[in-house]
Amino acid sequence: MPKPSDLSYYNWETQHSTSNSTPNFQVIADNEAGLLFKNKRDRKVINVDPKSLPGDNSRRIEIKTNEYAQVVIYDHVTRRKT
Repeated sequence: MPKPSDLSYYNWETQHSTSNSTPNFQVIADNEAGLLFKNKRDRKVINVDPKSLPGDNSRRIEIKTNEYAQVVIYDHVTRRKT
């Protein structure tokens, strides 16, 4: 079950969304493109709009489950400077 401390989630029953910045990601909620997450390490932006590409070094994975109406995971890979 999603928790209020998660980076972001939407509760379909209560129609309430929650977003929290973390040590790794900044939540950008007041953007024309909708909800975005900016990685604090590589400064790349992840777009969670299902009609858009998620961004550089990111991929969108939708998981089918009977327990939830929708589950989507965004996988973002950062590259360590050598």
